Amino acid sequence: MSCDQKKNEFIPLDHMTFTNSYYKDAVKVSYYILIDNPDSENILKKEIIKYAKQKLLNDKLLAQKNTASLNFVFYKKTSNTSYFITHKENSDGLLSEEISHYQTDFIANYYISKCNDGTMEKIYLYDLPEEIVLNTCKK
Repeated sequence: MSCDQKKNEFIPLDHMTFTNSYYKDAVKVSYYILIDNPDSENILKKEIIKYAKQKLLNDKLLAQKNTASLNFVFYKKTSNTSYFITHKENSDGLLSEEISHYQTDFIANYYISKCNDGTMEKIYLYDLPEEIVLNTCKK
């Protein structure tokens, strides 16, 4: 690694944003992001939270009444996952190419769900148990 190579460079895969509107009153939106040169676990976790919170400032989907949750899904940028920088997933036939096939490159989910006039924010880092980052849900 060169001295000038950035740590934790986030590469959003906007063309892969997925909206599951199977239930029209409980729409779920997933964003996919690659991280080039991820840092150590503690620093990386802070950077992921910071990234997601920054994106939430400009996200209009969560404010929509029918949106139930947002999910930011992070993968390490590797020779496998780099394919998705310029390509969409392809689940057709024998030559399917889906980012979920590369679980060894999975880093984290940052999940935001609506609840009782508030939101619950959780992070799932690698295979560690979930951690609640913020809970503004009213009992």
